[in-house]
Amino acid sequence: MFCSRCGSQIVAEAPFCPSCGAPQQQGAPQYAPPAALVPRPAIRCEKADGAKWLGQGWDVVKSDLPMFALHTVLFALVSGVFPLILQGPMTVGLQYAIMRRAYAGRTEVGDVFKGFNFLVPSLVAGVLVSIFSSIGFLLCLIPGFFVLAALQFPFLLIFDKGMDFWPAMETSLEAAKKDWGGYLVFVLLQMVVVFAGVLACFVGLLVAVPVMHAATVAAYDEVFGFEQRTIDQARAQA
Repeated sequence: MFCSRCGSQIVAEAPFCPSCGAPQQQGAPQYAPPAALVPRPAIRCEKADGAKWLGQGWDVVKSDLPMFALHTVLFALVSGVFPLILQGPMTVGLQYAIMRRAYAGRTEVGDVFKGFNFLVPSLVAGVLVSIFSSIGFLLCLIPGFFVLAALQFPFLLIFDKGMDFWPAMETSLEAAKKDWGGYLVFVLLQMVVVFAGVLACFVGLLVAVPVMHAATVAAYDEVFGFEQRTIDQARAQA
């Protein structure tokens, strides 16, 4: 039997998946549908509002600042072990921790490692995002901003919608194409936040990095909306 959400093999009749924690519906098909066949989610909001999303991100982060600072340290340490390779899974974990704090009212140290439940798609997405953005910034900077604007949401689409890396990246691009100007402003605001963290003797990055990701989570929630099963899972672990 396989998990109906992440595809991990589980014991028959198990009420929850031990890998991702998703509740299992008894009598559901005993196979894991390919992630590539997951339906594309509808885009519920076409206009980007970067200032509002950053404000919402700050509200979440400041509600548990010490924990998010610890998450950021773990993110940097683990990602640094294998640069590029582990950045994707750790990004999923950090964004999951932010979503859980927003919906369940708490987060834990282990939440930042939840991305390893989606290892392959998040790993590949992380590598591709890094490669595409690096190439973009080498081409006179401006294409790099477009890449960052286009690829705001693949990690959230992977863990919330169960999408594979390429459909998740395409879906993120489709959202950005609805309002290129708004998403470019959003990216610039995120970079200003990170730059401010660097100016604060780099210690400010312990706040700036989670705020940047929390803004992306807030944006995703407005643009696509989290699945109820994702919210239920976050609350069930609280």
